[in-house]
Amino acid sequence: MADVERGEGATKLEALKERVRTERVVNSFTSPVELQAQVINSLSYYRQPNLSAFHFISDIPVPPKPYIAHPYTLLQTQTLVGRQAELNLLTNWVAEPTSEMYHAHILTIVAMGGMGKSAFTWKWFLDIAPNKIEKLSGRMWWSFYESDATFENFVNRALAYVTQRAKEDIQKLSRPEREEQLLTLLDREPYLLVLDGLERMLMAYSRMDAAHLADDDLDQQTANTVAGVLSLPEGAVQPFTEQHRLRRAADPHMGIFLRKLAQVRAARILITSRLYPADLQTAVGSERPGCKAVFLQKLSDDDALNLWRAFGISGSREALLPLFHTFDNHPLLVQALAGEVAHDRRSPGNFDHWQKNHPDFNPFSLPLVQVKSHVLTFALRGLDEMTSNVLKTIAAFRMPATYDTLVALLVGKDKAFSNESMLVAALATLEDRGLLGWDRQANRYDLHPIVRGVTWSGLDDQTRRSIYKTLNVHFASLPTVANWRQVSSLDDLTESIELYNTLIGLERYDDAIRLFESRLDQALLYRLGASRKSAELLEMLFPDGLDRLPPLGLPEWQAYVYMFLAT
Repeated sequence: MADVERGEGATKLEALKERVRTERVVNSFTSPVELQAQVINSLSYYRQPNLSAFHFISDIPVPPKPYIAHPYTLLQTQTLVGRQAELNLLTNWVAEPTSEMYHAHILTIVAMGGMGKSAFTWKWFLDIAPNKIEKLSGRMWWSFYESDATFENFVNRALAYVTQRAKEDIQKLSRPEREEQLLTLLDREPYLLVLDGLERMLMAYSRMDAAHLADDDLDQQTANTVAGVLSLPEGAVQPFTEQHRLRRAADPHMGIFLRKLAQVRAARILITSRLYPADLQTAVGSERPGCKAVFLQKLSDDDALNLWRAFGISGSREALLPLFHTFDNHPLLVQALAGEVAHDRRSPGNFDHWQKNHPDFNPFSLPLVQVKSHVLTFALRGLDEMTSNVLKTIAAFRMPATYDTLVALLVGKDKAFSNESMLVAALATLEDRGLLGWDRQANRYDLHPIVRGVTWSGLDDQTRRSIYKTLNVHFASLPTVANWRQVSSLDDLTESIELYNTLIGLERYDDAIRLFESRLDQALLYRLGASRKSAELLEMLFPDGLDRLPPLGLPEWQAYVYMFLAT
């Protein structure tokens, strides 16, 4: 009661309130959450949305200030939990001359999706590396998970960073000149470069639907191993050399560059990848000189329990560890399940009660490959319909979705949300559950590849078509470059590529090939020299495989596609 105005002050306050009600539009609130909703709703009328801002690469700073081209946003706890042995290994790599990997200048961390390779690498890059590498000239974080993070863009930006020359000047150089100048500087100066998600540049993932791919069986399909690290059994060399082509760089120039990068003497290059790049291996599968591979293992029992506790969830060690073992202490699955239990409406944070209330949750009888989907299905089951729709919409994107794009798709009359504050609440719920990452600097939202893959694969055809229709209307409404001669980078074609992707999703193949021929063909081939990107797009016209005819209505379109792919 001491905070309540009384007497003359109360009279003046009431008079002020009355005058404000008369002269201004007034909203009232009774809680911080209600105030947040009112503020968001009011400010939304003044915000100028930018629906064409698909990509984000931060400005290039002056070394030794770190250049974080694409911030990592999928760490769902305030601090990294566990992985101390791996952090120590990275430190020994750069600071301990007696370490067996000290003399390797390319170190690759290999693990299936969701094992935390990017998370612990991000922690080391930010907090540990600058104190452990002597006379560090600079450090750069580059993520190939970004839609525009091509090999060419990486070389351009990295060279601009280490030379402090304008990007426009860099682009005037020929491709070989740029690569050679970058290699020369890395040979001379002690820079640290992190290439996160390099698998996106390899044949197995270099495709338009890479964001929706599951990688459970890719180890076997691609012979994802290294002789001398995970010793190849006798007689396995021939199968290995036949299968490992899927781990080669999709762009041969990048494969050559990686091999040259292994020979630099001053810089250190740290790679994270679901697959070990074949270009860093010899013909018989051993590591090339200057290269080392670390295959990331599951979390320890103590680390898995500590990660679970970080979400404030109960449960005994005896009950939790057998459960965690069914999915190999997989960090992302621990997080996702903890997020579901934490938000349980009946008894939030109480695992024993949650388990009793979900008798059909039983991963113990399933093989490991099926457990991942089983656990994530339950993690997603507790979402309300509107929040679930947000997750499904973001899963349809091949790239992080900007806030403005989500507002355009989901907020308004006859849409999922009547106002922005409801959308913000749904996004906050997904983030709290560890299912969604928010890049605050670029104001974009992204899903972990595993969450994206499970969410998308769990949708029926009708739901997928409905989402594609919504995206198709959105991308069709955006302006595009009028003349292919005006295209200067892949960024200029983003709207057309995304529209093409929705047409494929809607099985409108004739419309897709018309769009390719009118907007993309000449720009990709003659302006950008991106024949590989053209092939990726055209291969989407073969839903039944390249050995079957594409479902195109006109024979001349079929001839056009085959002629292009043949050349």
